[in-house]
Amino acid sequence: MPNTAPAFSFLSQIIDLPILDSESRKKIGMLDDFVVEIKEMYPRIVALIVMQKNGMRFRIPWSCVKLVNERRSIIIGDYTAFVGQSYIVAVSELRLKKIFWDKQIVDTHGSKVVRVNDLHLLREKMSLWVIHVDIGIKGLLRRLGWLGFFGGIIRWLFDYEIKDKFISWKFVHPLADSDKLKYLSLKVPVSSLNELHPADLADILIDLGIEEKINVILSLDNETAAGTFQELPLKIKLQITELMNIEDLARILMEMPMDEIVDFFAEIKLETRNALFKILPLKDVLQIKDLLQHSGNIAGSLMNTEFIAINREINVSDILNVIRYEAEEFETIYYIYVIDKDDRITGVVSLKQLLTADPETKVADLMREKVISVEVNTHIDVVAKIFFKYDFVVVPVVDEEEKLVGIITIKDALEAVFPEIREETEEIS
Repeated sequence: MPNTAPAFSFLSQIIDLPILDSESRKKIGMLDDFVVEIKEMYPRIVALIVMQKNGMRFRIPWSCVKLVNERRSIIIGDYTAFVGQSYIVAVSELRLKKIFWDKQIVDTHGSKVVRVNDLHLLREKMSLWVIHVDIGIKGLLRRLGWLGFFGGIIRWLFDYEIKDKFISWKFVHPLADSDKLKYLSLKVPVSSLNELHPADLADILIDLGIEEKINVILSLDNETAAGTFQELPLKIKLQITELMNIEDLARILMEMPMDEIVDFFAEIKLETRNALFKILPLKDVLQIKDLLQHSGNIAGSLMNTEFIAINREINVSDILNVIRYEAEEFETIYYIYVIDKDDRITGVVSLKQLLTADPETKVADLMREKVISVEVNTHIDVVAKIFFKYDFVVVPVVDEEEKLVGIITIKDALEAVFPEIREETEEIS
């Protein structure tokens, strides 16, 4: 598959595609099903089941596939030896469509949960893995070919986007191929189903080989790749760093929050750090170097330098326009800080206040003038106590001249004071 192909596909978008000869482009048959091997955490597709006009089916190894044109065709070559031969599905293999589509998932206590409407596939070069079962209405509409029509109507009438609803493959019990199979087994109780959000890409990558991890990351857009890289355990980040092209690594890092970038730079080899400094924009390099100088146990080492600051004369409508325009540039937006001409904090206003206020109201009439902040050199233990005392989500950081220089989130503060939190999270992943 070309690198421009989407990183994800659905079984419904590929099943029933015409199978074409790579040389003559003559139609051989239709894709009736995929065969996957279930030895790994996420099953890899290993063969196609092709159905001919006369209803006969035969199996072709995945290695014969030359190209998959999603929603159009599958091109194969070197397949003639397999045409007309009877086939078997091994004990360690499954037929996807036959086993999963329209099956009920039951929990460990036998309660019926949901129906499988589709399967979510991860694409990496010439490989396909099954990563989620799709249990949402969106999956059913996609299979029926109605998603575009009904999705458009729902957006028009209710300004609502139908969301995907997945269960990670790791929660679905592997099964043997059987015509009598009616149910799939869920590895957790139904009471825990609300915890089964789509496993993020970082969780999936953990179970792949290092080269496959890199290839998947590079197939994503910059923002998604950065978010995925950011969530990976440190040891995997360092493995990827050793093998990834330095320009690609720099491109991904530039989409990450500054505090995450600094944490990463503190762990990588000096030669890698210097190579990145030659590529990154000068202003970012200077900022990273400055933050790296801070001790690991003070506020300056935790702060993110991306925040929204405004003057007191601006009104609510203008602030919201600023937020809409710049929101994607910031890791988090809970508070908007009001500063004077010398960049000193004079007040703070919450996003909730802005959303519920009259658009023409001046920020000076909404802001709280007494702002709790910490200095760059404040010890992280003191920072943590401030979060607990005032029940803050974010705390601003100021320098010795009271100028606003950054913000600290409660997540970063807790991880600094209790590093075992991150370690345990990575172990769970």
